[in-house]
Amino acid sequence: MKRLIVLAGTVLLALAMAVLAVPGQSVAAKKKTLVVCKHGCKYRTIQAAVDASGRNATIKVRPAVYKEGVIVEGKKHDGLTITGTRKITPKLAERLEVAKKAPPVAVLNGKNAKSPTGLAQNGIEAIDVKNITMKNMWAKNYATNGFFARDSHPADDRPLSKIRCRGYLMKNLVASFNRAYGLYGFGCIGGHMTRSRSWGSGDSAFYVGATPTQTKNPVWSKLDHLDGHESVLGFSGTNAKYVKITKSAFYNNGIGLVPNTLDSEPYMPAASGKIVNNDIFWNNFNYFLPASRVETISNGIGTIGGLTVQFPIGTGIVLLGADGWEIEGNRIFGHNMWGAALVSNPIVEAISQDNVLAGNEMGRGGTDPNRWDFFADGSGTGNCFADNSSSVFDEGSIVDPGLDVYPDCPAPGSSGTGTFIGDGGQFGKMVGYATTDPSYAQECHWARHPHPRFKGYEELVVTPGPDCDA
Repeated sequence: MKRLIVLAGTVLLALAMAVLAVPGQSVAAKKKTLVVCKHGCKYRTIQAAVDASGRNATIKVRPAVYKEGVIVEGKKHDGLTITGTRKITPKLAERLEVAKKAPPVAVLNGKNAKSPTGLAQNGIEAIDVKNITMKNMWAKNYATNGFFARDSHPADDRPLSKIRCRGYLMKNLVASFNRAYGLYGFGCIGGHMTRSRSWGSGDSAFYVGATPTQTKNPVWSKLDHLDGHESVLGFSGTNAKYVKITKSAFYNNGIGLVPNTLDSEPYMPAASGKIVNNDIFWNNFNYFLPASRVETISNGIGTIGGLTVQFPIGTGIVLLGADGWEIEGNRIFGHNMWGAALVSNPIVEAISQDNVLAGNEMGRGGTDPNRWDFFADGSGTGNCFADNSSSVFDEGSIVDPGLDVYPDCPAPGSSGTGTFIGDGGQFGKMVGYATTDPSYAQECHWARHPHPRFKGYEELVVTPGPDCDA
């Protein structure tokens, strides 16, 4: 009997070995899990763990401060997850930063940090990586960005099949006082930013831009449950497309959200986006003032007649040369200039057209009004306004009384001039405001009022303000 059992075992072992030896068959490689910590771990830096990882690996980062700039590049890192081992609480992070205490989470600090290429520019930069996940971390004080996913060669003539930046996930992240952007997606197809908080950015707290044009079944990027504040812009999207922004708060920025068309990046124009069901309020941050904790990285968006054009601060949403955006169901209030403004960009001849602004609650039921709920320069056709709870239209400079600047939906074919200039009076009013010199004196055009409390938020006011009587 024992001999039979041994013989049977031998036969089974031989059969198993034969199966493994069959060409084309292999045992699936086990996904790597690597742990990073300051003491007692094989990896003491996130970069070392990245270099040792492979596809679909997971890097777990234990609480500590990591002074490094991490670079993740190429298809060998597809599906990589980099995660802090302890979930970060964004509001707690901000309180701890003010108190200058180290939080019990994974923090990437860019001050005097190095990366594989020299001075650290970003907290984590993912280049040409599909389906990378970054979560449960805080990046601050970087020379450019906090968390960054990008394609290496975005260009108008690049085939979609060559674009590798796809499907990133940025979740439960905090970014603060990075020189340019907090969370940043550039030249990518699809992506998701969620449950994250960003402030102190010299451009925007959140950015999705240079979206490749997709003619069939475009892949959308989703931004939800975000908090963007104390930045030049809460959200910026230069030539952004197929982006849905929802269930988020943008407040205390220079401007809340700015989908825009510029020739500084490929894939013009900014088109086919949705801003739905957000709180957009108190975006009256005068970052041009000397006492501001944030300094803009921009020298303006261009020049007109030798004058530098800046973004018009004190505004909730600006659609600059944007095409086909839906602005619906948002709560937009407490702005010292405009709740939402539609403006074409004559610098690159981009027309703001076919945009729908409908069903928004403007001015918080009259308790916290915008100076004007809406501004339009009268340029693009197809822009329309419908079912907004308040509709205080800025018509103070319209020259052509026959021009329908604020048509109902759907917009009649006669609306707008169909050019990138529009009505001369409206165009002049916006340009005059955006070229105010010095720029901090834009504030001298504001209409102020006290803001009632809202969900525990506090208004940001930079003092001292400009001398408007000078």
